Amino acid sequence: MTQLAVLPLLEVVRDHAADPDLLHLLDHDPFERSWIRLLTTDDYELWLISWPAGAATDWHDHGSSSGAFTVLEGRLTEHTFDGGLQLVDLGVGDGKAFGAGYAHDVRNATERPALSLHAYSPRLTTMTRFRFRGDRLEALGVERAGEEW
Repeated sequence: MTQLAVLPLLEVVRDHAADPDLLHLLDHDPFERSWIRLLTTDDYELWLISWPAGAATDWHDHGSSSGAFTVLEGRLTEHTFDGGLQLVDLGVGDGKAFGAGYAHDVRNATERPALSLHAYSPRLTTMTRFRFRGDRLEALGVERAGEEW
């Protein structure tokens, strides 16, 4: 299995995002995020995530996997920390790519549901959870595929 470079992963999600059927594959739960793994190849896996109003991932990374995502419906806000808190608002068609070990907190800060498409390479096996302390991220623990999600 080869790890795709970060920018090609963004191309992967944008190519798949062109499928209009994605908008109907996952019902919007009004209270919790929901997701399905759509595809697994030798190079990447693809996930569809539904975000109710106010939903957030909390701070996490994707272990040794690089990733990319694009917004299909609604708006998301990505929080990152690199010596200072940074926020990036993403609307329909906007995307983001990142390397392994990249920590962020993605949120739907709006009152409407959102839908996003994510790709990871290699497949997700671990995610580290963090607590934001205002001036740093503190690691809380590691979740493992098949156990916590």
